[in-house]
Amino acid sequence: MVSSLALAYALSPTISAPPIPIINTNRSDMTLRPESTLLLRTTLQANDSGIDALTFIDDFDVTRVVSYGHKHGLDVWLVDHNAPASRQTELEPFVRGIVDHHVDENRCPQAERQIELVGSCATLVAERLRNTLGSVEPELAKMLVAPILIDTSELSSTARRATDKDIEMVSWLVPQVEWAWPSANPVSTDSAVADQESSDEVESLDHVSSTHELYKILDKLKGKVSHLSARDLLRKDYKQWTVGSPAWTVGISSISYRLQKWIKRDSRKQIKKAVEKWVDEQKLDVALVMTHGKAKQGKGGVKVYGRDLIVAFGQSVNEEQQRRVLDGLQRSELLGLGPFFEDQDTGPVFFNQTRTESSRKQVFPAIKAVIESLSI
Repeated sequence: MVSSLALAYALSPTISAPPIPIINTNRSDMTLRPESTLLLRTTLQANDSGIDALTFIDDFDVTRVVSYGHKHGLDVWLVDHNAPASRQTELEPFVRGIVDHHVDENRCPQAERQIELVGSCATLVAERLRNTLGSVEPELAKMLVAPILIDTSELSSTARRATDKDIEMVSWLVPQVEWAWPSANPVSTDSAVADQESSDEVESLDHVSSTHELYKILDKLKGKVSHLSARDLLRKDYKQWTVGSPAWTVGISSISYRLQKWIKRDSRKQIKKAVEKWVDEQKLDVALVMTHGKAKQGKGGVKVYGRDLIVAFGQSVNEEQQRRVLDGLQRSELLGLGPFFEDQDTGPVFFNQTRTESSRKQVFPAIKAVIESLSI
């Protein structure tokens, strides 16, 4: 979302018609993203704007836009992905530029490309702004630094997501943010953050006085998902692709909720039913459900970050194809998969993922390679 808004701003001086940033999710789905809502509400209000003024993908008919493009011309820039989503492939001939941090899918050959495997796409947009404008307004700086911190776990070296460029862009952005003065009370930053996190709702980020405080508040909001239904968990952070020949429809859900907590809440049986229903609803050939976060190791143990994976197939995928896909994923060194349950019965398969640094950015290329190998 932030990258779309900031890229439109960066492109404005270089093109004749004002670019329109599109938020590629439904307007109603913002209720599933409280961290994004808080960030955008706070930063846009400073410029007498708000979320209501933004354009979401369900605010218009994409088919009509494509029809207009064939008659009068249309330039589309993709940000934070380098190929149109499977439901938006009709936009592909109009893609003129790409700014992304995922593995290149080698589509849209006509497009100007800025694809680098950095930790956050906001890093690349920030670099473009630095190179063209030299500086940005304080609220835009705050808007950009937030997703870089979230995507890289606050530039954590143990998470192994941050690159030198992510660190460089945060170093450029931070001095441009108008941070609040720290409280005059002798309270540590961590204590102040804890006070904010314990409140029912954080209304604004205007009080934030450091990158650490900004990260902790937004990360806490992002992780508040235990109240969501299974379907809302699956659709909150969901992406879909068409892969291989013959084509497979692949969907990946990323959920900030450890699988053991989810099972404790809903049961293994109910989760399987929810995932199978999601596969049918989205007409998927294969669904990957990535769960991640901290969970206690044993009774009274310390909380440790980890990842798990559920793999489910559509009815069109035969048993041999399922076996080969599962074997391919288990052989992938990027994932380090092992059984979550000793008894893997029929239906969706549950895995523990030992390579905790591998996010969807690594999982999608892995499943793509496995599917493409089926046709060899």
